[in-house]
Amino acid sequence: MSFTKRDISRYTKEKYLTAFLLGFFTLLISVIPVMIADRGYFIYYGDFNAQQIPFYTLINNNVRSGHLGWNWYTDLGSDLLTSYSFYLIGSPFFSLTYLLPRKLISYSLPFILALKHGTASLTAYAYIRRFVRSKNAALTGALLYAFSGFQIYNIFFNHFQDVTALFPLMLIAMEENINNRRRGVFALTVALMAVINYYFFTGQAVFLVIYYLFRMRCSDFRTSWSKFFLLALEAVLGTMIAAAVLLPSIMEILGNYRVNERLYGQNMVLYYDRTRVARIIQTFFMPCDVPARPNLFESDHGKWSSIAGYLPLFSMTGVITFARTRKKHWAVRIVALCGIFACIPILNSAFYTFNASYYARWFYMPILIMAMMTAQTIDDEEADASFSLRFCAVMIAGFSVISLLPEKINDKLKFFSFPRDMLYYALQAGIAAAFLIAAWYLFRRKKLGKAFRRACVWCTAAASVVCLLAAILYGANTPRDAHRYIDAAINGGDKLYEKVSEDNFFRVDISEDRDNYPMLWGVPSMRAFQSVVSSSIMEFYPKVGVQRDVASRPDTSHYPLRGLFSVKYYYEYKFGDESKKKNIPEELPGFEYVSENDYFKIYENKLFIPMGIPYDTYIPQKIADKKSPSVLERILPASIVLTDKQAEKYKDILTMRDPSSGTALTKLSYRKICEEKRSTAASSFSYSPEGFTSEISLRKPQLVFFSVPFSKGWTAEVNGKPADVEKVSYGFMAVKADKGENRIVFRYRTPGLVTGLFISAAGIAVLLIYLVICRSFDKKKSFLRTAHSYGYTSCHKVSASEKYISELGKIKNDPTEG
Repeated sequence: MSFTKRDISRYTKEKYLTAFLLGFFTLLISVIPVMIADRGYFIYYGDFNAQQIPFYTLINNNVRSGHLGWNWYTDLGSDLLTSYSFYLIGSPFFSLTYLLPRKLISYSLPFILALKHGTASLTAYAYIRRFVRSKNAALTGALLYAFSGFQIYNIFFNHFQDVTALFPLMLIAMEENINNRRRGVFALTVALMAVINYYFFTGQAVFLVIYYLFRMRCSDFRTSWSKFFLLALEAVLGTMIAAAVLLPSIMEILGNYRVNERLYGQNMVLYYDRTRVARIIQTFFMPCDVPARPNLFESDHGKWSSIAGYLPLFSMTGVITFARTRKKHWAVRIVALCGIFACIPILNSAFYTFNASYYARWFYMPILIMAMMTAQTIDDEEADASFSLRFCAVMIAGFSVISLLPEKINDKLKFFSFPRDMLYYALQAGIAAAFLIAAWYLFRRKKLGKAFRRACVWCTAAASVVCLLAAILYGANTPRDAHRYIDAAINGGDKLYEKVSEDNFFRVDISEDRDNYPMLWGVPSMRAFQSVVSSSIMEFYPKVGVQRDVASRPDTSHYPLRGLFSVKYYYEYKFGDESKKKNIPEELPGFEYVSENDYFKIYENKLFIPMGIPYDTYIPQKIADKKSPSVLERILPASIVLTDKQAEKYKDILTMRDPSSGTALTKLSYRKICEEKRSTAASSFSYSPEGFTSEISLRKPQLVFFSVPFSKGWTAEVNGKPADVEKVSYGFMAVKADKGENRIVFRYRTPGLVTGLFISAAGIAVLLIYLVICRSFDKKKSFLRTAHSYGYTSCHKVSASEKYISELGKIKNDPTEG
């Protein structure tokens, strides 16, 4: 039989575009109901509203304006690159928003989200297709990955899906590097993933090692020691290329105490949360809970940890069937090992540099392998799913029985209260059961030899829409709350009582649960919900008794901080929880009602202290360390905290405060301190991403304090002469100023950025040299390229021409190579 090029092209045409469009429109169709209800926006809940929407606006505005240094709108101030490299800075999807008019940024989020899911489906298809004969089976597997419970759960976080959308490229690049000598691609994918999100990158490095170790013994993975070392070299080069983002980020986060927390003793082998393993198991057999609302196994721990893994329609049927028939397959071993890792705390933490905080945010990697296993089960005619269907049915029934267990409340048995929300659990169980019946029907058609693979694709897409709608509609804010968010947060900047400008700096405070509204308004705020901020902020807050993990939320009892941080206005949300509302003038000395708008009552701080506070008294840090947080907090507006070395250095201009003073500070004495500091504070303060300038007149030499977080990137000049930047009061900055008029200039440069750029340039140069050398060597050697590694003999019925094309997949320069 002879074949023309047209025949080959016809039978080798891949469904990449189909994979992308299916993923894109499956997500978009699912969010349209919310968009219609929310005036074209996609307003979800929790972190999506509080972080993703403000961050998109903030970073977009700053990057377009060329403001890439210090960001004054992130908490008390933080470096833009290091604070948002975890979120959006390196995202190619977010970069597309730079092409849009600024007014459309917030509207674009659901479309960017759909683009991510389309890309996830596309890249997963490209990976799975290497191991599955049927294109439709590969399409089904791609949808399973793109709309797994992990993906649906993490719509809440959004930026996680930048990672999951492109992760399959790392495995494709490794396969291509080892089997087809595709040089440089692995290095570039490593660089890309490192730039997108360094946190996920650490977990990917661990998984890639596991993947290589299990694949290296397979006949279809033609590795050798030389190939291994070249692969390792590319991994190093890729990391070097990403250094411009990685190095500054690492230097900053190493100062964060959360990074250095570790597991010890019993906590290394057993989870302290007794529901965790049960939740992990359940989530692979039933549609996911939504973040912050664990349902069947309710818990206060790990509520945002991304425990989710359900594969729409097929659940674990394909995975179990595959594992039963091919027990020694590399995919089975990887998934089994990952299962062990998930259930043992210290092994789970290996994906996050052995950090003590629990997260399951690495599950997407074995889920991709599970999707491939399911796709093979669909395609393999000899695979019998009868046992796995029964097993999944038993698991659903078992969890349903658990949901009916009675609880004892006030010495009375209460039924139907075991789940947090019985109605939503019934919906989850009903969906899982209905999908299992649909899967049984599809596998039955397969067993009878009837066409079913195309039906699998469309049924999986439909099941994905159902799972998406169940989670999104359950989690999304009501239209009323969404409209309030749109008007008060997204469009609230037009209703400010006073706006900041480059030469009119002040901060605001705002009601609980409205954390990042000021970020959308373009106003610096002392309240912020941002996990990655200056390490100096993380150091300071615990000293004054304020928990600082993912947010800065000092309540009104910490009123001295309002004076110290130059807070001028308090915005009280009118529609918040009545039980959380405070009598602001009573709680915050100096704040008086001045105005209100449709959503906020506005209070002005009549004791407002401008930035640039002079100090002539200090407290030794060793004495301050012994003070209680509440006492220390009341000392700070009156005296600066210095180390012994600093005290010795400035002993000629500062006097030590009586260690016993400050303990009796009252709201009245606080007023007097604020009035005193206000009268002597800087007369002007102008700021920009490059730094700030302040002018102050002093009667004598003093240390001038700025409530700007300390960083090694700051340098200062006083009256044109270099000045030492002192880290004072557990995380802020001060410089010595002389008697008379002083012009103080602080300049900022991201620490590690220049060095990182040099390392990135060196990485690119070495990669180019490496590619030239490899190309010259590879030209001298012949080798067989591999487009596919099916690993099973049974497949759907194919024509003679298709069989011929399949064989071509093993020949060099194969036109079907994908």
